[in-house]
Amino acid sequence: MSDNVEKRRAMSSATSFSLAARLARRELRGGVAGFRVFIACLALGVAAIAGVGSVSSALTRGLAEGGQEILGGDISIRLIHRAASDVELAAIADGTVVTASAEMRAMARSVAADAARGQTLVELKAVDNVYPLYGAMALSPEMPLDEALATQGGVPGLVVEPNLLTRLGVDIGEQVRIGDTDFELRATIIREPDRVADGFALGPRAMISRAALAGTGLVQPGSLVEYHYRVRLPAAARTSEDISTWVASLNERFPDAGWRVRDRSDGAPGVRRFVERVALFLSLVGLTALVVGGVGVANAVKSYLDGKRSVIATFKCLGAPGPLIFRIYLLQVMALAAVGIAIGLLIGGAAPFLVQLVAGDMIPIPAEMGVYGGPLVLAAAYGVLTALAFAIWPLARAREVPATSLFRDLVAPVRRLPRPVYVAATGGALFVLAGLAVALAEERLFALWFVAGAAGVFVVLWGAARGIMAL
Repeated sequence: MSDNVEKRRAMSSATSFSLAARLARRELRGGVAGFRVFIACLALGVAAIAGVGSVSSALTRGLAEGGQEILGGDISIRLIHRAASDVELAAIADGTVVTASAEMRAMARSVAADAARGQTLVELKAVDNVYPLYGAMALSPEMPLDEALATQGGVPGLVVEPNLLTRLGVDIGEQVRIGDTDFELRATIIREPDRVADGFALGPRAMISRAALAGTGLVQPGSLVEYHYRVRLPAAARTSEDISTWVASLNERFPDAGWRVRDRSDGAPGVRRFVERVALFLSLVGLTALVVGGVGVANAVKSYLDGKRSVIATFKCLGAPGPLIFRIYLLQVMALAAVGIAIGLLIGGAAPFLVQLVAGDMIPIPAEMGVYGGPLVLAAAYGVLTALAFAIWPLARAREVPATSLFRDLVAPVRRLPRPVYVAATGGALFVLAGLAVALAEERLFALWFVAGAAGVFVVLWGAARGIMAL
């Protein structure tokens, strides 16, 4: 007997859902004039979240995939104040290719100009003939780097970033003094492959040869000089496991060397953290837009249901139960929400390509442009939860109000809270929305404070609106 009752209930539920879907589809034939704001709100918020996530994924993937070029090698070893000893250098270079460079800050002065006017701080980099191991230097006028830095007629060469020419008031072919040495300016730097890995810079880049560095007199005891040794491993030993083994072996052999070792998996940690934090901030801004748009969602649903008051009353007078009414209009709302979410996903998925088209030359890191599923799925989840959180309340009211009250709403509106299950469903959707924002954020404490602040502002605005209406 119990089994038969359960079967009849299941068949009744399936029939009710099928009927609700059929009636919802018929009503949607009348157009979506009342839902344009609803669709626009969802599309805007979803597009913002999907776009930010997609661009962030493209940049972080580019940092990971282009780690060798950004870092300048499979492995980078940095020492401060001292160069590697002969024993250390021999161990580093055993079976590998190594390029050594020295970096420091110095003053550059124009030899021809007034010294008080033609001088500026530069980021000086002295490289050997092996540099760069990965990527390529691009100079203007075009020439090999070793040729541009070679000593010709007793004068060593110098290449600089273009803005140094303006600061010093010099041009190609003129001489620039760095320390005790006069250098001939041979070219400007169009592209330096490992520039991003150097992080924050106080001045433009100036690049000379390692052989010419000693003549400048800048390297003295106590000078703040960073010595970089970038390593290219054999092609058969470049897996992540091989790199970890090589680094562990080197550190085990020289436990007190005091060097900092990085590998290609995180070539520019500062840039990566910056990208992730900006993405977090912009994602929360997009989520704010989506939540604010949720108010538009609620108003659009309420206005739509107000326009359908006579239809709902007729349904109820003909014996339609409350759950059927709720299902009919919930299916309509979610179908239209799917349209808004789809529009937002199309815009957000295209964001990396739009950024590449508009600002590709200005992006300092190699971005891997493409369609990334993770950010799109997350944005769609935010859109669905927002639609549910702000649509359930007005839908539940239509489900609860009796047919006579629906007709009388024109002159005597009825104010009634939905059943606890619908209040719980609304709260649950908002809780999951906030939980996703916090759980998937890199800085969870920051995201938690953001959610708390957004909730507080929402309550204040709701109270202010109620107060104004009462006045």
